[in-house]
Amino acid sequence: MKLKKSHIISLILLSGLLIAKPVFAEDNVSQDDHPMGYYIKQEQEQQDSEENTSTDTAEVPSIRARSFAAAIPAANVPDTLYSDNTSLPRKDAVDISSHQSWMVQADFNAIKAAGVKTIIIKLTEGTGYINPYASSQIQMAKSAGLNIAVYHYATLQGANSQDAGNSLAVQEANYFANTAKKLGLSTNIVMIMDCEQPYKDGKGNVIDPNPANVDWATSAAKFASQLKSQGYSNTIFYTSSSWLGTNTLTCQMNYNTLGGAKKVWAAQYLYGSPSSTNLKNTQYGAWQYTSQMRFKGGTANLLIKDLDTSIDYNNIFGAPSQNLQDVYRLYNANTGEHFYTLNFAEKTNLQNVGWRYEGIGWLSSSTGSPVYRVYNPNTRGGDHYYTMSKYEAQQLVSKGWRWDNNGGAAFYSNGSKNLYVAYNPNASSGSHNYTTNSYEQDNLLRLGWKYGAVAWKVN
Repeated sequence: MKLKKSHIISLILLSGLLIAKPVFAEDNVSQDDHPMGYYIKQEQEQQDSEENTSTDTAEVPSIRARSFAAAIPAANVPDTLYSDNTSLPRKDAVDISSHQSWMVQADFNAIKAAGVKTIIIKLTEGTGYINPYASSQIQMAKSAGLNIAVYHYATLQGANSQDAGNSLAVQEANYFANTAKKLGLSTNIVMIMDCEQPYKDGKGNVIDPNPANVDWATSAAKFASQLKSQGYSNTIFYTSSSWLGTNTLTCQMNYNTLGGAKKVWAAQYLYGSPSSTNLKNTQYGAWQYTSQMRFKGGTANLLIKDLDTSIDYNNIFGAPSQNLQDVYRLYNANTGEHFYTLNFAEKTNLQNVGWRYEGIGWLSSSTGSPVYRVYNPNTRGGDHYYTMSKYEAQQLVSKGWRWDNNGGAAFYSNGSKNLYVAYNPNASSGSHNYTTNSYEQDNLLRLGWKYGAVAWKVN
């Protein structure tokens, strides 16, 4: 079978004859934890080496045709970039993994102040690796006010047929989704499939480019479909611009198979310095234009450590409905009360004093019919009640309950999902439970809880 052009490049790349050390900060990359762009950086380094040293004119034009460079290079390698350079493309998004475990809260605050809108955090790789820093990185990003997206480094390890590739894509999607759920991530979050891995055998050894009978785009579409079945319907795809095209016979990632060019995040690191007046890859949803951004005006770490940085042309990293907010659900084992809040700092403070975080309860709109929250300080441990009836809330306040949120709306009723309420007549605290899960609701009713009503509508 005829090899795709991307295969030809990878054959040269993996031959081991001319590979120089890749240009990237992560010097110690384990077999199961690759940072985003790991093989893309190596491909670029190989292209630089070939263009500077090779005398084989038959091979060089093929490499140059699929090169990351848009024109004849003005420099041998991409520049180290600095965030205060106003001639650069926008700094909309930064992606990180365990290799940025050095980042502390001040670093997240600094990149936010520098104009970054979204932080993209690695969660998983294959079906056996979870970023051990993901939870803390997510919390620091939220505290900094950054939008969050997450990515999975896909391996399709050992796939030697399309059916095998599709099956592995489904397994990896399940692993990604299950990890996102354990971390309490909203189903509204952007989920990203990182597609760059060369072909490995069952033992993880790189033995060839991806075989010609395994098309990454076809497997990627299966990946997205499986995520959707798990509740995560907002998937985009990251890959090298050299893998992209519209002909499945000549490229690994036919973006039409993926839902169109706007569903793609393309990586292409230009020779020298990219310019905001000469943007590239504008046909795609976003462009990762550097792996070598250093942020000034922030912390000492950011001045000496490189970060991948991208321009988001079409807001593909933002949640599809920006007016929706996560409602955090917590549980107090000492009182039996569940508590629901939009406030991330409040959620974190309660965790710090012993409440158990149970994930995202639902998505709340910023408009609609108001829902009020009142607090009873006279029960053991206190108790909260939520109602759409302002009159009911006022009556409780007249009997000694207190307004939360100064009497303003805690949430809004506006959506297509039912939020059920059940009442426990035997409890003084935690007497009301709110859930979108009909199984949870039915189980409580079987145990003797009352009502079984729809409290309000959510997303």
